[in-house]
Amino acid sequence: MTVGQDVWNPISGWQQTLSATDPGNWSVTANMPAGNTAVVSFPNTGANYDNPALSSFSSIYSSFSETMSANSATNAHNGYDLWFNNWNNEVMIQTDFAPSGERCGSYEASATFGGSNGVPVQTWSLCQFGSELIWQLATNESSGSVDIKAMTTWLENKGYLPGNSTVTALSFGFEISSTGGQNVKFSVSNFSINT
Repeated sequence: MTVGQDVWNPISGWQQTLSATDPGNWSVTANMPAGNTAVVSFPNTGANYDNPALSSFSSIYSSFSETMSANSATNAHNGYDLWFNNWNNEVMIQTDFAPSGERCGSYEASATFGGSNGVPVQTWSLCQFGSELIWQLATNESSGSVDIKAMTTWLENKGYLPGNSTVTALSFGFEISSTGGQNVKFSVSNFSINT
């Protein structure tokens, strides 16, 4: 696994500095213009795969702990960004939102996952933003565990992901749009992913 800044949509006035001990422990200090609503960066821990079948994984579990020292104008959220089928299908599992971070306006499905390997039983809601599939909890969670295999297999079984989907990339971090024009630190600790 690697840690990266991933400033994929730079705008005038952005600043971001990354500090990493290892892929499970790192932080970024970002300063993004006030009022910006488009995602500028996704600093993250991630790993790319050579498109093995999702069904070939016996399990994909992950645990995390993170902190956003957000101010009231911070527009950001934390979670997983998962890619399938050679970068053709994107799934996000969003776990924590800054004060001005935007949630889905409506949901089209919900499902309950967890109950083994330390993953709590929780109900997740699903929305679709363009071609992007997004799982969200009703409340913020800055630490926890998720069953990625169960959540993505559900999507495949329900037809949201193509049948026989392949795994291209698994990553975890922060999508940052604005910090109100001030420095805000986003930290990850004790992150792990087990396949």
